[in-house]
Amino acid sequence: MKLSARRITLAGVLGAITVVLGLLPVGGFIPVPTPAGSATTMHIPTILAGVLEGPLVGAIVGAIFGGFSFWKAQVSANPVERLIFTNPLIAFVPRILIGVVSYYVFSLARGKRGRLALGAVAFLLLGYVGYWLPIPNSARPRLILAVLAGSFGAFIVYLINRRSENPGPGLGAVAGSLVNTAGVLGLSVAFGYLPYQAAVAVAVMHGVPEALVALVLSDLIYRSTGRFFHEPR
Repeated sequence: MKLSARRITLAGVLGAITVVLGLLPVGGFIPVPTPAGSATTMHIPTILAGVLEGPLVGAIVGAIFGGFSFWKAQVSANPVERLIFTNPLIAFVPRILIGVVSYYVFSLARGKRGRLALGAVAFLLLGYVGYWLPIPNSARPRLILAVLAGSFGAFIVYLINRRSENPGPGLGAVAGSLVNTAGVLGLSVAFGYLPYQAAVAVAVMHGVPEALVALVLSDLIYRSTGRFFHEPR
């Protein structure tokens, strides 16, 4: 895949957006009603790069994301962040894979099966968020609310995509987000930076909300801009 002027420009723009999100005081975070409290949006530009222009551009923007993570770790006051992201394998490899995985899942998720898979993913993610909504701490009401929230989310997502030939942006975004979470935490456990139990807790509290945010934002942005990139020329 050749790097055309358009691809180079898009990689530069999305890479710059990634850095700006990282430098903002709030760090590109969106509040969510889960134990994590917020979900980052820093991985969204890398997902969009892969979905819009392919795995090479996705990998380039992911490398910019990784470079920023590596640089930030050098000046971070957080000892855990400094320990994990000063390792270049952890800083770069999962970030690069975001765009690559997002593209291939996006390309494969076509037709009825893709819509059903997107509905199932929406059910799981919305159900998780519904479970943590601020209601009395009782298992039964929480489970009922989780099922209702998940069903509503799946229905809306399926309804929106029922005539779409490629419902892949949402699935690609979820896959890219989860591979980033799994890559960072898995390598952190492998290098002995985090205990396994702590990694699982972070994956559940942060990984799921971030995948949900990625699904919603990436799908909305693709619907607004995707035709300019993928329409026949």
